[in-house]
Amino acid sequence: MIHALNGKVESIENGKVYVNVNDLIYEIIVGDTGDFEEYINKNVKIYTKMVVSDDGISLYGFLEVIKLKLFEKLIGVNKLGPKSALKIISSNSVESVVSAIINEDVKALSSLPGIGPKTAERIVLELKDTIKELDISIDEKDRKVLEAIEALVTLGFNRNQAKKAVNKVAEKDDKLDDIIKKALRFLSR
Repeated sequence: MIHALNGKVESIENGKVYVNVNDLIYEIIVGDTGDFEEYINKNVKIYTKMVVSDDGISLYGFLEVIKLKLFEKLIGVNKLGPKSALKIISSNSVESVVSAIINEDVKALSSLPGIGPKTAERIVLELKDTIKELDISIDEKDRKVLEAIEALVTLGFNRNQAKKAVNKVAEKDDKLDDIIKKALRFLSR
């Protein structure tokens, strides 16, 4: 089992990152490559999960161990494959996915890409008792940052643009409204 790889990002294409670890290049499926673009030709640690299927052996990767843990939980759900689990994680924050599961919010889960109402119900049913093990707790600033990103996405900005803008302008004592206003000014440049 490969838990993590530490190496230089050689290239990124079609939802995959190619990482050179001691002259051995690994192909890692990451879904949304936006988070990895800043690491081209730089060293990075990627947490991985090896998945064996009829199609072969695939390596899925994440920059944060909490995303890896959520991915492992999601692929344990009956009839939910790694590609669907990756879409869920790439399209939303870990905190909001976990919150939707804990609160049994089937509507929020079924709004995620590739997830219908039946799959959302299955996710809630199978994970609501064990998802709390992830112990997700976020401080006030992080909560505001996540809410500001979601607000910008709702306004039509893509998630990567919103994330970049909010992380650039957010300060510890800012109110949510202030973060959104600053981010909008940043995005309008």
